[in-house]
Amino acid sequence: MRKEVKRCAGSRRFGLSSKRVMAKLKVANLSLKHPRKPVGKAWPRKDLVWYGMPPPNDLGPLLVDILKARGWKHRGSPCHAVKSEYHSRKWNDTDWTWTMYVKEFAASLSGKSPMEIFGKAGEMEEGHRLQSRRLPPRALWLMGSSVFRVPRGLNKEREDFSIIAQMFGKTLPMDGSYQIIGYPGIETALKKTNLSVAFRGLAWFPSSYVLPAEKQMLIRDMRSKASGSNYWICKPPNDYGGNGISVFHGDDPKFKDLVRDGPRSGQHVVQQYLVDPLLIGGYKFHIRIHLAVTSLHPPQAFVQRNGQCLFATEQYNLSRKTTGDNFKAPVHVTNMSLNATEENKENFFRSKPFIGKGQQFRMRYLEQYLTRHHPGYDATLLWKQIVGIAADNVLYMARAPSVRQYGKFPSGRFFEIFGMDLMLDKHLNVYMCEVNTNPGLDYPDEIILGEPNPDYKKESGACAETWHDLMTLLGLDATTRAQPGSLKSWFEVDFGSNTQ
Repeated sequence: MRKEVKRCAGSRRFGLSSKRVMAKLKVANLSLKHPRKPVGKAWPRKDLVWYGMPPPNDLGPLLVDILKARGWKHRGSPCHAVKSEYHSRKWNDTDWTWTMYVKEFAASLSGKSPMEIFGKAGEMEEGHRLQSRRLPPRALWLMGSSVFRVPRGLNKEREDFSIIAQMFGKTLPMDGSYQIIGYPGIETALKKTNLSVAFRGLAWFPSSYVLPAEKQMLIRDMRSKASGSNYWICKPPNDYGGNGISVFHGDDPKFKDLVRDGPRSGQHVVQQYLVDPLLIGGYKFHIRIHLAVTSLHPPQAFVQRNGQCLFATEQYNLSRKTTGDNFKAPVHVTNMSLNATEENKENFFRSKPFIGKGQQFRMRYLEQYLTRHHPGYDATLLWKQIVGIAADNVLYMARAPSVRQYGKFPSGRFFEIFGMDLMLDKHLNVYMCEVNTNPGLDYPDEIILGEPNPDYKKESGACAETWHDLMTLLGLDATTRAQPGSLKSWFEVDFGSNTQ
């Protein structure tokens, strides 16, 4: 026993706490293999039809172009949709939103008329008489979660189509002929506040607390940290693009006030900051890796061996000059919205060592870099860590209360693509910062700050590859001519003995 303690203590010199040692031993036993065949059966070419939200609420023009190239026919919206100017949502300098008459979708899944399902009184909604819509022999619904309103409803982020598919699709064939992107309840499950609790204590998830509810827990953790590791990153509960983020030292008076008094409104997540990230050319970065979930009951998922590395654009410097009141987002935050700014334009377009102009390169280039510049780099161990993190995420999704309230989801009906945001420390330990729905797989802006986007080809290429790989994995259009995308781009997630 004494000998084992000594080994773990010595491992700390190499960035391995006892918790991390156990985590690496666990993932070392995971298998790392590509799927041998697509998840689903191929549809006849004449049946390759898909439905989506109307622009700009759809999943983007890149997906439209890819589906068209792969032989799919777009049938528009799955229900009646009208623009509503009186429920504001700012797009292209116009205040409007889509009103979606989702009861038509529900009736079509049931094979009945709206009047048969909702009665004569429910057949009329805001002056529109609900219409019967006949389902084709097969359908791919790509609505996901989106911002819209329903009659007599609020304009907000909604999952109505996925909820309806679960509630009204029980009589549909269970052979994979009808598939929809998005599991209901996932948006809530993946809020930062919920992830903070769900993954607490796991080696790959930095200690995280929700303010104001967990103030005392955070204070105890702050007091236990050595000064060099007592840094914290504050995040709004479910914002995107890095908005509202700040980094503080635990002794910063402003941070102590925030912890003591709580946020002015709502909740905040405070997470231990990774103080020793792997740097390339002196710059911090995170990795976006995509996770495809094709079943929750039983769990089935795949990690894509693609991905992008997104860099900060000022060299990393952990000091009071870049934290607290002097917080500099381009030093600590990798989100494009906080780096591609007028104030930071010179840094963004500067050619940086190994990175070049802009702030991105592909995951395959990172692997090449690590092979050349990081002695002891083990690609298999790196990917096993990522696959292990993915397994924990999928198992959590399946048991999350917001998801379980809808019951078990039939295999071959639902799927979803997620973006896991990961970081490496200087010892190549992998950490997850967050996981995102709707991971922005679309054409990027061609022009940024009045200049050609230096990352345009890299980003658009990576996004296109992800969609092609996902469609190849699903296998629905496998009867058409040879298509881009490969099963070898995916690692099947090994759930070990933890399947539910």
